[in-house]
Amino acid sequence: MTMNKVKKYTLLILAMVLVIGIIYFRNPNRTITLRLGIYAGSSWDVPYADPYHQIDRVIARFEKDHPHVKVKYDSGITKDDYSSWLSDAIVNGQQCDVFIVPNDDFNLLADTKALENLNSFIGTNYVNTDAFYPSALEAGEVKNQVYALPYESNPLMMCVNMDLLKKVGISLPDQNWTFQDFYKICQKVTKDTDGNGELDQFGVTNYTWQEVLDENGATLFNDEGTECYLNSEKVRKALSYYAKLMALNGHIKVAQSDFDTGKVAFMPMSLAQYRTYRSYPYRVSRYSKFHWRCVPMPGSSSHKIHVQTTLFAISSHSSHKKEAWSFLNDLTLNTSNQQSLFNESSGSSVLKKVMTSKTTQKILKNDNMGSQVLTSQTINQMMTSSQPYPHFKKYYEVMELANNEITSSVEQGTLDEDLSHIESRIESALTK
Repeated sequence: MTMNKVKKYTLLILAMVLVIGIIYFRNPNRTITLRLGIYAGSSWDVPYADPYHQIDRVIARFEKDHPHVKVKYDSGITKDDYSSWLSDAIVNGQQCDVFIVPNDDFNLLADTKALENLNSFIGTNYVNTDAFYPSALEAGEVKNQVYALPYESNPLMMCVNMDLLKKVGISLPDQNWTFQDFYKICQKVTKDTDGNGELDQFGVTNYTWQEVLDENGATLFNDEGTECYLNSEKVRKALSYYAKLMALNGHIKVAQSDFDTGKVAFMPMSLAQYRTYRSYPYRVSRYSKFHWRCVPMPGSSSHKIHVQTTLFAISSHSSHKKEAWSFLNDLTLNTSNQQSLFNESSGSSVLKKVMTSKTTQKILKNDNMGSQVLTSQTINQMMTSSQPYPHFKKYYEVMELANNEITSSVEQGTLDEDLSHIESRIESALTK
């Protein structure tokens, strides 16, 4: 066979392969498989009876509406193992089409272009992103570019022992109460009730300096994570408030068990913790010893509290981005799916319409804690008055360092002298 004939046969074969490929990919009846990356259970480290029930229901509805698309996922991956599993899949070129983005990894994955930029999908499909709570949507953004959509949030609220407040003649805090209101109540509540010379009634437990910064509008870092403001006037002032609040307890370490037994007026609790604990008889028994209520964190109407949000993204290397986008929409923007998520899960829906719906109001009204302990209006206010956590790469690493250093300094009573040194150590960690 001559060289010319070989070339002709080669070109003919290539043409046939191309035609077959075009026919295959344009065939509307071919089955497409989307790979989904998820971990088992809750994002909020609370028990979850059936970790795959909700996602299986979303998949079933999606496949019914898209008969030529199948959605598959690997089961049994724990939250602790998920980040490594996802990293290995990306390195090996086996990344999922749609997947949960670990909070610690979001900025790195966006920077390395592992996540599809969703702005064009949002614009082309006229997506109403106003349906989301702003903080939830912003959790998946970098410089106004959307790289992931929110799925579920977990706001922080303040639980109040109503009986204890009534005993000392204090009314329920207003929804728009300030940190100064909070401190004054704690000051009045903290006392020695049996006259033995030791404090046995307290203002708050499980409260951290990070909440005080939020409530006083203090920022620890710039958006890029290149500067630390720990030694700034605003942060110093907020931390001095925290040290003053902790000093009310003397040297006594107030525990959650003290709140459980009615000795503490306030305790921050995430929505997921609340919704999980209300389901267990022993928790109901413990908390039924006194009347209690959940209100937004102090200062949250004027200063925004950080909120955790679970995100789903599309791989930039997906071969089925159109189908992946449709599935991502079903997960995050479908009102029915988001309502089912709230009904079954422990966090908050990321959609305003769901959290203000009559169904949500009924669920909260009929829970085991009592009809007025937590209302839809309270959760809606918490979600409206919230902000996402910063996205820069080392945020969680430097926050762990800051927490250890500041907590230790407050306990030792050396905060004023230590702040500049702690700031230097944090700045050093940021630049490494």
